[in-house]
Amino acid sequence: MDKQQWLKKITKLIIFVMLVIPSIAESSVAGYWKSVDEQTNETSAYWKLEVIDDNLFGYLVNYPGMESGHVCTSCKGKLKEFFEKPIKGTAWINLSQNDKGVWRDGYIINSSPDVGKKYKAEIWLENGNLKMRGYVGFIYRTQTWLRVDKEEAENVIMND
Repeated sequence: MDKQQWLKKITKLIIFVMLVIPSIAESSVAGYWKSVDEQTNETSAYWKLEVIDDNLFGYLVNYPGMESGHVCTSCKGKLKEFFEKPIKGTAWINLSQNDKGVWRDGYIINSSPDVGKKYKAEIWLENGNLKMRGYVGFIYRTQTWLRVDKEEAENVIMND
């Protein structure tokens, strides 16, 4: 193979990688998301999702009225391990099985002051958006979350 053929093959490989890598990155649930209440269509919170050792963890980044010192005061009883844990920096989503793009086998915790409950959960991508489904028995509620960048998630001012 002469030098010109070799350069053509390398150029094609570089172009292929440049086209494929962004689509792979966008197909991951990892990143920043805003949860949108399906009834009011308003942003309820901003989340950071990350995959660590084949587990999916979700952290609250921002929500209406968020203050840096907020802790979970509603986490009692079965949730006592989360009682007074900082809202920011604690994994409120923990899923351990990725089956054909659907994360399950774990939970999401609603750490709101008036709720404090743990739900079975599933997360998957659909049409570029994230679907988060929480279960109580066989009844479920699904929210659509929208991808955002880190700057928006961390710096948006959310009013109560």
